[in-house]
Amino acid sequence: MLGFHPTNSLVLMCLSGGRRRVGPVARVDLPAGHDRPLAQHLTLHALRHADEVVVICYQTSRRRPPLLDDLLRELARAGVDVMDAMVVRDGTARHALTAEIERSHPGFPVPQSDDPQVRHLTAAGALAGRSVLADREQLRKSIAGPTGERLRAAEWHINEAASGRLPSDDPPQDNARTQSGATSHPGFQRFQALEALVEQAFAQIRRCGQVEVDQATAIGVLVSDVPLRDWVLARAVAEMKEPWLPTLISCATWLPDALAAPLCSVLAATAYRHGDGALAQLAVDRCLISEPRHQLAHLMLAVMSTGMRPEELERIATDGSYDDCEPNDWPDGSDDEDEFFGWPDAEL
Repeated sequence: MLGFHPTNSLVLMCLSGGRRRVGPVARVDLPAGHDRPLAQHLTLHALRHADEVVVICYQTSRRRPPLLDDLLRELARAGVDVMDAMVVRDGTARHALTAEIERSHPGFPVPQSDDPQVRHLTAAGALAGRSVLADREQLRKSIAGPTGERLRAAEWHINEAASGRLPSDDPPQDNARTQSGATSHPGFQRFQALEALVEQAFAQIRRCGQVEVDQATAIGVLVSDVPLRDWVLARAVAEMKEPWLPTLISCATWLPDALAAPLCSVLAATAYRHGDGALAQLAVDRCLISEPRHQLAHLMLAVMSTGMRPEELERIATDGSYDDCEPNDWPDGSDDEDEFFGWPDAEL
């Protein structure tokens, strides 16, 4: 569920309803000692999203993590039911609601890749275009930009796209818009080209699991226009059955950091909408490398820190619609940061 195997981490799983459906899964690094403010923050997260929780500590040390007891005390004070607490080390899990239970528990092996439930989760991830990586660093590398020959190929195609020479497949036509004269507007033409590129990228993901360099870089160039980025964002957080997440991941690996911020900010929102907070955080990190003041990236930091429900992103991102606009409202390619879909300025 995190997208990688955690190490030296505390994981808080939120469960809700009679069927104990798994909601948000939070992970934090284990501090060296006690950290009551962090425990209180995690407790607030549990109060927002859970009827009960499971707490799991992944550690290499033999010492019981002080944060585990801090969190269990705060959850008890807040009246949050703890279904179980566990400590995992050296491939063995032990129940650990108290230090006495942990010391007396014989432990049981963590399920491996041949376990039926693990196979089921692995298959579900594969259908979503994701796999479970060895650690957080591998997850970071999975959305890193190109180097070497890939970088040189990407730069050539970026120059082509920036000069207006996009991949040649014809964009889809919309008769209603054609009759209204909207297609003569340069902003609409860019939108139409982006729409075609997205469909081509989806086809490539379904066929071979990767977006080709010319499509990926052209999408990266076009989404540097804020209104076009917001159009992609609105679709990506609403169309849960389309392969948006693997498409955006593949595109990100073709974009150098200098061009990656707009697309990575959309990737962050899409990952969070799919419940993948770890990937969302790493996408924001990559976005802020090149643009430390990027507004959408900072909005996503606020969304994640406050534990906003992922489905709320769909409501926010679809406040506006290109279908409701007159031709003169289409983006003109300027760098104006007035965002077309009106993400709210209020503090979250």
